[in-house]
Amino acid sequence: MDPISQVCFGAAAAGIASRKSSVRRALLIGGLAGALPDLDVLIKSSTDPLLTLQYHRHFTHAILFAPIIGVLVAALSLGLGKLLKREWSFRELFLFATLGALSHGLLDACTSYGTHLLLPFSNARISWDIISIIDPIFTLPLLVLLIIGAARKSPTIVRTSLAICLVYFGLGIVQRERAEARALELAESRGHVAEEVNARPSFANLVLWRTIYRYQGTYYVDAVWQPPFATPRLYEGESVDVVDDATLASLVPADSTHAYDIQRYKHFAQGALCFVDGDRNVLGDLRYAMLPNSIQPLWAIELTPDQPDQHVTQKHFRRTDTDADSPFASLWQMIRGQDIAE
Repeated sequence: MDPISQVCFGAAAAGIASRKSSVRRALLIGGLAGALPDLDVLIKSSTDPLLTLQYHRHFTHAILFAPIIGVLVAALSLGLGKLLKREWSFRELFLFATLGALSHGLLDACTSYGTHLLLPFSNARISWDIISIIDPIFTLPLLVLLIIGAARKSPTIVRTSLAICLVYFGLGIVQRERAEARALELAESRGHVAEEVNARPSFANLVLWRTIYRYQGTYYVDAVWQPPFATPRLYEGESVDVVDDATLASLVPADSTHAYDIQRYKHFAQGALCFVDGDRNVLGDLRYAMLPNSIQPLWAIELTPDQPDQHVTQKHFRRTDTDADSPFASLWQMIRGQDIAE
């Protein structure tokens, strides 16, 4: 998730192990440790644009890496404590920092992006699809409660903030299951037997969901608006051909750099690849789009078949304007369950 959410969630995770005398220290150390795993974005290459995608949410986000971050942060904090002439316990500092670091990968796994949570035992990109990558409804109450908890030196308030987060995750699970059920109902109404179905929350909410199901070589993308206590509404979308392994193998030579890049991108996109606008040289990640019922992805890679031993390039399909016909305006209408302006 975004850095503010990670800092807050890391602070809350550390705060559950604190006492009144140590709650502020726990929040600071947990927040710091909760932010550090995202330093993996510094892994870059001027010649390989996929390197950052490959290593973001990688080993630094793994459960087994959390104690390593815990040791580093605890050692630095202990040194700072000595400079300030404070008698801090390394064991306590390590506990706070490890809880903060551990929270980072777990929170990211709640999103749809994919996190290497189980390295080195598994290279799978884990995504539970229960919260958006950015969700102010999750973050702002957490931030406010942490500020109050720090001001009052109250571990109880901090623990309450974490409990509210867990309730929100539970709501996300319920909403995901409801959205997937509606996608299956829609497939059945079309005479389809879905071979695979996924539901992911749209940007910054748990009300509007992007659903994708697969049937006979085609992805069907729709959106469902489903507040907990309102009648759901369907926004029927579009369909696009599945890009299977045989098709991928036909694009470039098997031993080329392009072939290696395609496999890395497939792993990043958790297999959900499509050709953008029918262009066989542009492979999109179908998981994300500006509108939840659209097949136009947020990002893609572009192949150069006559230069297969060069790395692919990245493309983005974002519109950031707020005009009446912009995707943001349409998304806001969909979040409110309204008709989309033509």
